[in-house]
Amino acid sequence: MPLITSKDGLKSFLMNSRLLTPADWDKVAADVASQQDVEGVVKVLERRQFLTQFQAGRILKGETEGLVLGRYKLQYRNASGGFARVFRAVSIGDNKVVALKLLRDRWADDPRTVASFVREAQICQQFVHPNVVPIYEIGNEGRFHYFSMEFVEGGNLRDFMKIRKTLSPQEATRCMLQVFQGLEYALSKGVTHRDLKLTNVLMSSNGVAKLVDFGLAGADTPDKAGTSEDNQRALEYSVLERGTNAPRNDPRSDIFFAGSIYYELLTGEGPWSRSTDRDERQQLNRYTKIQPLRNVLPNLNSSIVAACNRMMEVSPSARYQSPTEAIHDLRRIMVAIGDSAQGPTAGDQKKTMDLGKIKPLTMEMKPEFRLIVVDSLEKRCRIVADYFEKHGFDLTFVASPQIALEKLKAEPPDGILFLADNDPESVLAMHKQIQAYARNQNVPCLAVFATDDERAVNEKVVPTRFFATIFQPATLRDIRTHFEEIGAATR
Repeated sequence: MPLITSKDGLKSFLMNSRLLTPADWDKVAADVASQQDVEGVVKVLERRQFLTQFQAGRILKGETEGLVLGRYKLQYRNASGGFARVFRAVSIGDNKVVALKLLRDRWADDPRTVASFVREAQICQQFVHPNVVPIYEIGNEGRFHYFSMEFVEGGNLRDFMKIRKTLSPQEATRCMLQVFQGLEYALSKGVTHRDLKLTNVLMSSNGVAKLVDFGLAGADTPDKAGTSEDNQRALEYSVLERGTNAPRNDPRSDIFFAGSIYYELLTGEGPWSRSTDRDERQQLNRYTKIQPLRNVLPNLNSSIVAACNRMMEVSPSARYQSPTEAIHDLRRIMVAIGDSAQGPTAGDQKKTMDLGKIKPLTMEMKPEFRLIVVDSLEKRCRIVADYFEKHGFDLTFVASPQIALEKLKAEPPDGILFLADNDPESVLAMHKQIQAYARNQNVPCLAVFATDDERAVNEKVVPTRFFATIFQPATLRDIRTHFEEIGAATR
């Protein structure tokens, strides 16, 4: 679509597309009147939180098509793959937050790909289970094919493991119990997953594992899969099944790849190296020459070792024969290691894990200060987490200021810490936006820069409690004291 070049044209687009209501416009009319051009109006709307940064950027680029699909307004992109993209969206009218999965443009004109995409949604739309992400609506507008589903605050297991590195035996086993409960339910509906991996297990805000992306579930034969993306995703399963003379779409294949997830949660490393080389991925020995779990973790509980080994037996007949069989052993293990076999309950919330949040299995029962920490140095994240959680802080780690800003807009924390000595430019580039939103939400922010950056920072930043600055060397105690003193006045 062409660029919007007039204020009246912008208002007309926003009203007609339903990105804004007339009442929304009335609230900013005075601020808008003083702006000379479309860019100025858009920046006002973004600052006042009537547009997200994603929406504002698309409008200024003239990429307005598809910002509203059906009754959903896209707010920002949450994940991306070769087949589809996933956006955080809200429904018009009630502002219910959903995830919206949108087929990529390059596949929109391929009938077989579209049919595969719709099949995924239709299969999962029948699912109602706490360990499976539910599908709400399926729709298309012209070349846009999409479906809406539950938005799981947090993220997937791969992102979680980038921070945690390994999980405790209790956490890993609890997670796997929930994964198998989802598989058991799907199988009761006649469906296998066919694409189990860390990125297809999401963690809810109260620590519940949920399966997502049953994109190959209905592809009982290769001709139904239909797309090169399907064939790529099916490769590991087909190699395993051909190499072991197992039937195609064997439920025990899901059990094997669930075992590989269990292995990585416990050890911090996958049982085989990740590779995009198709020839390498077609070698059966890639999935059979695995470092024994007992060699990696010699002190691990023997029942856990036995369960994980059984999941990953090369011979299908030696594996668990059903998710139900695995669930029986996992529940028994959880009781033996002193954890609940039923997953998180209302009284268990302080023991659950959440993507991006690092919590010990026990926590003092007192109000927590919810602190977002922006840092890309994983080793330092662990040190910061160990210190702050001892002092009653609830930490969420993100890798960039952009993600922190989106979280600030969507669900304001009690404070934001930018460890900016490693990447000062990205923080300085966004500090005015962050400061404005933080002031509006009454959220104190603190940025820690390197000593060498002091002159550049002082030239660009006017510190307030909504974007204060300090310079290295800064101790963790200094940082904690800052939030305890300034944050106490804003909570």
